[in-house]
Amino acid sequence: MAALTQPFLPLLLAIAAPLLWGWRWRRPSWQMLLLGVGSWAAIGWLSLLPAGPTQRQAYGLLAVIDLLVVVAALGIRPCRWRQRLADPALGRPMLAVLAPALLCAIALAMRGVVLEFPSDGFVYYTNYFGSDLLDTVRLDPVRYRSPANWFFTAASYLFGFPDALAPWRASLLAALNTFLVLAASCQLCLRLTGRVALCWLTALLFLLGMGHQNFSFFHQIALNGTLPGLALVLAAATPLLGLLQRPCWPGGRPVGAATGLLLGAGYLAYHAHGVTAFLTVNLLVVAPAASLVVWPSRRRLLAGAAGGGLLLAALHRLPWHPRLQSFYAWPETMRFVHDYRVLGHRFFYFWPSLPVATWEPVFLAALGLSLACAVVWRGRRPVPGAVLALALLPPLVLLEWWAPFVSDLVFKLIEPDSAYRLVWTSLFWISIPAMAQALDPGGRRDGTKGWSLQRGILMALLAGLIAVLAVPVGLQGGTNVFVSKLPHLLTPLEEVRPADGATIEPILRPLRELCDREPRLQGRTLLSDPYVGAVVGPRQCLAPVAGRDINHLGASTVETGQYPGLRSALASPAALRAWLDGRRVDVVLLRDAYPAYESRIARASNHWQPDLVSRFGDLSLNRLSSAQLARVGFRLVEHEHGMRLYLRTPPAPR
Repeated sequence: MAALTQPFLPLLLAIAAPLLWGWRWRRPSWQMLLLGVGSWAAIGWLSLLPAGPTQRQAYGLLAVIDLLVVVAALGIRPCRWRQRLADPALGRPMLAVLAPALLCAIALAMRGVVLEFPSDGFVYYTNYFGSDLLDTVRLDPVRYRSPANWFFTAASYLFGFPDALAPWRASLLAALNTFLVLAASCQLCLRLTGRVALCWLTALLFLLGMGHQNFSFFHQIALNGTLPGLALVLAAATPLLGLLQRPCWPGGRPVGAATGLLLGAGYLAYHAHGVTAFLTVNLLVVAPAASLVVWPSRRRLLAGAAGGGLLLAALHRLPWHPRLQSFYAWPETMRFVHDYRVLGHRFFYFWPSLPVATWEPVFLAALGLSLACAVVWRGRRPVPGAVLALALLPPLVLLEWWAPFVSDLVFKLIEPDSAYRLVWTSLFWISIPAMAQALDPGGRRDGTKGWSLQRGILMALLAGLIAVLAVPVGLQGGTNVFVSKLPHLLTPLEEVRPADGATIEPILRPLRELCDREPRLQGRTLLSDPYVGAVVGPRQCLAPVAGRDINHLGASTVETGQYPGLRSALASPAALRAWLDGRRVDVVLLRDAYPAYESRIARASNHWQPDLVSRFGDLSLNRLSSAQLARVGFRLVEHEHGMRLYLRTPPAPR
């Protein structure tokens, strides 16, 4: 058992077990993904049981089971195993599903991910993988709460966090996430279209279009729990969407089984990231709607309408998210949430939240193709049921951003600042290729020029979309639809090294030693700049006064928002002592110098002040001197790595 807890051996087992099981016994790729990713999610559920095992024990059990699966796959009837490897039917799924997912994952692992303060990737790296999540996290059985989710605990186990935090380890984690979501996406695309080229288009659209507004997928998203959650839901939705491809009603039993599978996987995925709840609900809305178009039935129409109404009514009885009101204190340039009132009822809307967000080209393209599918369907040209369901997703997402009562659900189920992620629930990277295949007249053999012209127009539109996603066009005055995420892929990692936490981590050892020598520091606070606080905060005994705060991403707002009153308190020792006592400060950590640094990603996106890290040197905090701190009871106990560590003696009153 001890060997199974070594770094990367559990990871190899977790990857090998579902792959060998699926290839050995001819199981479809969606079942491999359910076995692999679903087992990580099930560990979180298992640890919730009143008498259940701890997460560490549950993962150890999973490693033993994975080992047995690998042994069985390799050892039972090896002659048939050799025949399976020689099966020519393996070639197509390997070329369409495994090849693009593996190529993108290897490329990301070799390149590495950008971890730059104060981006989300920085938070995942320094916070979520900076503590022993296997022993400290307890999952919420009902509501999603980050970081209490199974993705971070699984990553901590599979990659050996937090023993050795290193960018290359984070890059491997991002590569695994990329592989999972692209494998799930490409297998669904292949099932719906049968075209290898469209699977590669799916991967390309995902890499170019996926991200956070102006941020690229590689910069912001590759380390969070959304991707394994999406992979789990996509794998579980494959049987239901596959049933919609049939020419006639398949019967209630297979539809019920496929729906139950999606519901179960959706519940587990919701605890990896809250936005997957909308993807699950959206799929459960569009699948029946498409089935009623493909297989009309008055009885199923009435049952679906009644069930949908009851679900909507139940969801509306949920309370508003507790963080909703706090968003009205944000600067206007950072506002995610807006609202209006009609007849006394409060309606919320999100997209587009100006001036930070852009109109996403991929979402606009998906909406346009959805309209084209509706026109084709009204023209009595058959559209496959699963493709019709995907065509309904973009309009439904638009309703969730804007429509009264429907948009309210966004701000009840997930945090308001996550609402932009609804664009991902349109599955644009899968729906665009699938709808393009349905609209492509290439299957017709009448040889008319009209159909050839229509196909040429469709190909030109897809090429234009890729060009918009890949080629940045700058406009003066703010963000625009032509802001490309691609330049972030080319950002040299060495360029962001001054803001990725590497310069701060060396002070962790002296801080831990100080905590070990001074047990009284447990629960007290550390005064430092926000960048230092964000790095050291979750990895020693002291709570930082200031850290990464999405409300304060400008130097002036940091000063007034995170250090209110400190500037005036510097005027006298009594005022400074009172300010420190009020915040329970027992340790002060100051940097000797702040190197010049400007973020090109911040400059392109207008999301935070580009020279924010450098401007922390102008904070009133850095006017504190050793003599001034000595007058209020602090002495210098460490000076190394360009940082000065001060300890209060005697301790402040509790």
